[in-house]
Amino acid sequence: MTFNRPTFTLVAMILSVGFITPHYAQDEVPEHPVVKPMTGATLSPGSTFLEFGRLPLSFREDGRSVRMEAEGNHWHLDYQLQDTTTGRDEIMANYESEARRIGGDILNRTGTRLLFRLTRPGGGVTWCRLDTRSGGRYILEIIDEAGLDLSIEFDADALLEALDRDGQVAIYGILFDVDRADLRPGSGQVLDTIATILKADSALRLEVAGHTDSTGSAERNRELSRARAGAVVSALALYGIDRDRLIARGYGPDQPVADNATEEGRQQNRRVELIKQQ
Repeated sequence: MTFNRPTFTLVAMILSVGFITPHYAQDEVPEHPVVKPMTGATLSPGSTFLEFGRLPLSFREDGRSVRMEAEGNHWHLDYQLQDTTTGRDEIMANYESEARRIGGDILNRTGTRLLFRLTRPGGGVTWCRLDTRSGGRYILEIIDEAGLDLSIEFDADALLEALDRDGQVAIYGILFDVDRADLRPGSGQVLDTIATILKADSALRLEVAGHTDSTGSAERNRELSRARAGAVVSALALYGIDRDRLIARGYGPDQPVADNATEEGRQQNRRVELIKQQ
């Protein structure tokens, strides 16, 4: 029997963390805004939402064992499918397929459990552990880690001042799809500002440097960072900026500014830098 896949919706979210609240009443437990239930699933008693919670995680990545604790908004969602003959494999296949479709990382799969990670717009991370039971029942444990407030908003004057003072500046407001060089909506304001300073000073030349965290292979990250830097140059060319004034380079994970062992550090390492050329 074929079931509809769960519907996932990517939503930019502002998260409030750091305050512990009591469990919501059963009819007040909110659905997760991204990870949705399968068709025909209803929420069971015992489901909860906390504005702050912790979830221990264990998986292998890049050939090493990772043990960590995710912190943030916490959902414990206990679902029961109307068709109680739905098997565990079918439930896991539905969620795995949708997680991959929207660019998620499958971190671990056993006979009854699936662990995956989604990177949200704005840099936050969603961790989801699916625990399947018999009789069409399954439980989603979800943590939304808030993104760091790294998108310092430069106006044209402040950006030019930073370049004149330091010779380079890190930009976090240029957004890309996961593991791709496609610019996401929301990048336009920063690109507008960069184009403004380039138009105001025809002698200004910039290196656009792409950087990644250490997740995945180093060579893939170097390739990805080069492509992302090139995408920024191509976008600026649409503003009428001469490509000869821009140099696109990708450094992958080779120039970290923070510890890749933490999610906060990895977020800081995923950046675009503008470097003033003499």
